Amino acid sequence: MGMAEFVIIGGGPGGISAAIEAAKAGLTVTVLDENDRIGGQIYRQLEKGFKVDDLNIMGKDYKKGLELCRQFEELKGKIIYLNNATVWGIFNNRTIAFARNGSSERLQFEKLLIAAGAYDRPVPFPGWTLPGVLTAGGAQKLVKTERVIPGKKILLAGTGPLQLVLANQLLQAGCEIAAILEAGEIKNNWLKLIKGMWGNWEYMADGLIYLHHIKKAGIPLLRNHIITEARGDNQVEAVVVAKVDKDWRPIFGTKQTIKVDSVCLGYGLVTSSELTSLAECEHEYENAWGGYVPVRTETMETTVQGIYAVGDGARVAGSKVAIEEGRIVGIVIANALGYVSDEKKWVIVKESKKSIDKYNRLRKVLDEISRPRPGLYELAKNETIICRCEDVTFREIHAAMSKEGSKAKDIKRTTRLGMGSCGGRMCGPTIIELLKNKSGSDSRSPENLTPRPPVKPVPIGVLSGE
Repeated sequence: MGMAEFVIIGGGPGGISAAIEAAKAGLTVTVLDENDRIGGQIYRQLEKGFKVDDLNIMGKDYKKGLELCRQFEELKGKIIYLNNATVWGIFNNRTIAFARNGSSERLQFEKLLIAAGAYDRPVPFPGWTLPGVLTAGGAQKLVKTERVIPGKKILLAGTGPLQLVLANQLLQAGCEIAAILEAGEIKNNWLKLIKGMWGNWEYMADGLIYLHHIKKAGIPLLRNHIITEARGDNQVEAVVVAKVDKDWRPIFGTKQTIKVDSVCLGYGLVTSSELTSLAECEHEYENAWGGYVPVRTETMETTVQGIYAVGDGARVAGSKVAIEEGRIVGIVIANALGYVSDEKKWVIVKESKKSIDKYNRLRKVLDEISRPRPGLYELAKNETIICRCEDVTFREIHAAMSKEGSKAKDIKRTTRLGMGSCGGRMCGPTIIELLKNKSGSDSRSPENLTPRPPVKPVPIGVLSGE
């Protein structure tokens, strides 16, 4: 077990940016990345053996990622990059445990940055476990890195600008898109959107281009609509969609059936806060930010001294915010360890904070439009599976919830919800919302499932060796 000056968990935009800034200042940085190559989800690189002849096909994000990855590679003399490293625990004495190459290793740190990212918000409804139903992130990975289309006729359902990005990626890949459902209310928020766009001209330009391509392809864009059911025997064959009210509850008489063979769900992201929880950082709950997020200072430090968090794993805000937050942490730690002056630190911090404030003006409006409403979690029927790992149905959860004073931990003990290999990622966000709906509370601290190591699936042989 070694000691490292500065350890970064996560090789996405925030982690890469922090590593670059710290390495330029002279630190030796250790990056633990569960992927084979740096980039994370949004800047995900092609697998080895593949090459790109036309970068325009891969989109603007891919090209931006290449530049960031190039800077990272140029500093590899100061960066120790450990790929395929799955961090499964953080323990006392500032110790990280991670699985790599079939064994478990430990690493102590002086300073730690957790840039764990986020994952697609799970939304259970009748038929959501059918083959052919996948998340927007899963569809992006298929198209961007494996060049595989997720279906012949696809429905996109969800909310937010990532819907438009995915639609354009699918169009470029040659997919037929039956319709795009947008759950959020756009019509009454145009003025706020315009104010948020001010100064964020690149976002506006991208959005207009995406909408133009969608309109040109003749794809129906159904606003204030959600998917209520997926139908089929052994795979998706059709979906039922409906118009919704302000709380995203289906309006009577508006349901219609659309024949498709694939569904891509994009109802926003959930922060991966398992590691910050294991590190005993204080958290607060905000649905629009991705659920439970760590409490941070202006320099991204958590309530545990020396542990920082950036990117969507700290608050869902997009890659540009993640990059600027990473820059802040990289220079702050370089300063704390005596590599750069206070003056240089504050120049970069102020510069990045200015950019973050600009991006967040727009993000605040988008968060309000896309914040999941109660009706989204009222779609499940008695036989709908909520916990996919343990096959726990809504009927079982409803019975456990009906007991006076029931909390998430009680439901977990009674039903085994959250005890499967995903560690509660698929069912945890849902049980929080179901309990909130039951109590009618807008509590800032709703009951949550408590993560336990290993927070990611690792072979039993790795743990027994440990």
